Amino acid sequence: MWAIIVVAIGSLIGQGDVLNAVRFIPAFLLAAFGCWMLFWAPAVQIDATGVRLQNIARAVRISWPAVASVDTKYTLTIRTVGGRRFGAWSAPGPSRLTTFRATRQDLRNLPKTTYGPGNSVGIGDLPSSDSGLAALRVRQYWEQLRAAGHLDSGAVEGSGVETTWYRTRLIVLAVLAAATLAGALL
Repeated sequence: MWAIIVVAIGSLIGQGDVLNAVRFIPAFLLAAFGCWMLFWAPAVQIDATGVRLQNIARAVRISWPAVASVDTKYTLTIRTVGGRRFGAWSAPGPSRLTTFRATRQDLRNLPKTTYGPGNSVGIGDLPSSDSGLAALRVRQYWEQLRAAGHLDSGAVEGSGVETTWYRTRLIVLAVLAAATLAGALL
């Protein structure tokens, strides 16, 4: 994306159209920043204290004792003991191609909480998909802590959910959108 922006701006400047280059720089930067926010910045992080879902505009930190279940119907979704649900932008459900290529072998040796009634497994739980791989890692860690008794003993601290808004990202997005609009009106 950055290479395309450099070429586009360079082309405008190379044609001697500096005014249009200056007018369109905010729009190009808005497109690049938006792509970064949508496709590069989101993540699922797992550590000893819990799961962190880094989404587009906010991050949600869920401590291990607060995790009630992990779902993958449309995206990786973590349900908390309080009944709240948090989805992960970076872990969408599988595509049709991923589902078509799945074999029975893909659905073996998964964590116990993956299996539903009759040992059924949801399509989103395929380890070859983003949601399935993230859910696999979350469930493995969560089940290890539960099996070792760490969640009931208080060895793992925390019992809640902490939300952090990405104010700087949102401000940069608003400034670039306003600059783009201003450039379009010139």
